[in-house]
Amino acid sequence: MALGVLRTGRHVAENPDPSASRGTVIRLTEKGAAAQQAYHELVTAIESRWRARFGPARVAALRASLEPLAYGDPPPLFAGLEPYPDNWRAKVTPKSLLPHYPMILHRGGFPDGS
Repeated sequence: MALGVLRTGRHVAENPDPSASRGTVIRLTEKGAAAQQAYHELVTAIESRWRARFGPARVAALRASLEPLAYGDPPPLFAGLEPYPDNWRAKVTPKSLLPHYPMILHRGGFPDGS
């Protein structure tokens, strides 16, 4: 669903994967790369405003408490992706990248509602 939004907005281009019989390769377009750059600039600006508003020590403490959740091999947040033992996903080879997992939407995940 999110990929459809990116396609419609012309932020990504989708092409067949030349190294596989099935599948596609998604690449950022010039517009998508500009949006990505704008995102990074916005995050930097927000963090700067937070440092001015709350003080550098508080922002550093917040960053220090959150970064361990996102980094690592695999990141600790991946533990939340472990399927229940009796779930059909428990029989599937685990993936190491988030895009291989279904996106949780307002309607619930597909096909098992997780």
